[in-house]
Amino acid sequence: MPSRSKKKICIADDDKAVRESLCAFLEACGYQVEAYARGDEFLLRADVQNADCLLLDLDIPGASGQQILERLRARGVTTPAIVLTTNGKRLGTRLQKAGVLKVLAKPVTGEELLLWLEKACS
Repeated sequence: MPSRSKKKICIADDDKAVRESLCAFLEACGYQVEAYARGDEFLLRADVQNADCLLLDLDIPGASGQQILERLRARGVTTPAIVLTTNGKRLGTRLQKAGVLKVLAKPVTGEELLLWLEKACS
């Protein structure tokens, strides 16, 4: 299992409870975490160049998870991304083309999230 120490995860999720629980859980597991409530704020402030993985809510105000990913890819950012969604049926080829590693349905278990984060950060 790769070391989680110093691995950085950038999160975009508008649900405060989800965002805070993700941050607390991932920090307790040894990750560094940055979290944002809006997609536009994420695009302006997230340190994506130094992130090991992006954890993006598909339905977030300001810029959706898909829009965030498309804009970052257009800027040459290749950081692995995991998308969280409550509606897995909305997924299409645009997400695949944007390089999403995995789409996880909310609520996601800690075990499943850690599995995919470890794959993304390896």
